[in-house]
Amino acid sequence: MIQRDTDTPDLLSALDDGLLTLTLNRPDARNAMSDPMLEAMERELAFAEGSSEVRCVVLRGNGHAFCAGGDVKAMGDGPPPPSAMNDRIAYQRAIQRATSGRLVAMAKPTLAVVNGPAAGAGLALALACDLRIMARPAFLLTAFATVGLSGDFGVGYLLTRLVGGARAREMMFLPDRISSDRALDIGLTNWVCEAEHLDAHAERIARRLAAGPPKALGYMKDHLNKALSTDFDTYMEHEVACHLDCSRTADHLEGVMAFAEKRAPLFTGR
Repeated sequence: MIQRDTDTPDLLSALDDGLLTLTLNRPDARNAMSDPMLEAMERELAFAEGSSEVRCVVLRGNGHAFCAGGDVKAMGDGPPPPSAMNDRIAYQRAIQRATSGRLVAMAKPTLAVVNGPAAGAGLALALACDLRIMARPAFLLTAFATVGLSGDFGVGYLLTRLVGGARAREMMFLPDRISSDRALDIGLTNWVCEAEHLDAHAERIARRLAAGPPKALGYMKDHLNKALSTDFDTYMEHEVACHLDCSRTADHLEGVMAFAEKRAPLFTGR
């Protein structure tokens, strides 16, 4: 395992056999976001997106929480003065595109390991990942209405895609806790397990993702992202081109040979 230098203790990064694990590391603040944390995440996700060494990204929190979202205590200092507001808006837009935006768009599978509360923008980060696994004691919470905010890091868009408009409105307008079992029922998480089994179960899933055919998985993610934003004919034209491009890869040949030989395929990304 290679521990990567993130230039801040607020985010830990480790690369191990194709898995890049990013750990939000402010446990005393329930992993509430800080600018150094988000800027380090931006750099690490850019590395993941461009590196053939990375086959899957895992996002998790240290301690008893996944992420509490924005640092509410710091919000007590008030908003930036009017003269600085435009700069803060530009910064926020850029950092959101580089974090939750990149998790959604990058052509690699991503997994959120939700060990504890995921609230506000922390919920948005979890929803921006392709897949989620939750420990049974964990819960989800939009929280924005509680502090008079409307939501950021793409939360409304992601919620609407995952659970539909009516339920997304319920969660945003009436910010009640969503238990892990309820999250499973309504499609906000893929798996729920007991807390003591979370790490082992998450690693098994992440290893399967990292062992998959990179080009095919990247195209699959692109197709699924486009599915709700384009018409069916346009979607199928793009789908055919990508499918046939995959047919020319060494990974496709390996998959066919492994099927014929009744063994597990070994995909290399070629």
